[in-house]
Amino acid sequence: MKISKRIELDYGHTLPNHYSFCNQIHGHGAFVVAEVEGDVNKSKGTSGQGMVLDFKFLKEIMMTEIHGKLDHGFAVWDNDVEDKEFIIRRNKKYIITSEPPTAECLAKWAFNLIYPLIPKGIRLCKVTWFETPNSSAEYDLNNYNNENNNI
Repeated sequence: MKISKRIELDYGHTLPNHYSFCNQIHGHGAFVVAEVEGDVNKSKGTSGQGMVLDFKFLKEIMMTEIHGKLDHGFAVWDNDVEDKEFIIRRNKKYIITSEPPTAECLAKWAFNLIYPLIPKGIRLCKVTWFETPNSSAEYDLNNYNNENNNI
């Protein structure tokens, strides 16, 4: 059985190599969806009976690790020296990415943050980063396994 949880956040970024307006400092009202998979708890009389995982628990992980680190903050690429120096000097809340902070990069970032916190017996299937309501990137367990087995 699979379940998912969605959170919303506002963040800024820039893609300095982009051919269009995305090369400007700008922001997004994004939402992030995490999907997990596991067996439905059949333990009678327990709080989790009938659930794969309590939505509240998944939300707490996402709010702490994703929302808490980036909401009303800024994602800046480590190679973007000019903007990085400005952002660090100007803002208290930011993340520095090893790749341009695209939706693809941020989906991977979010997946890697919450993956180790998912309880044993539950599998994080994917994280989908919606930069806008109609534009998203998905990073899944296959991507994670391929990248971590080729190190």
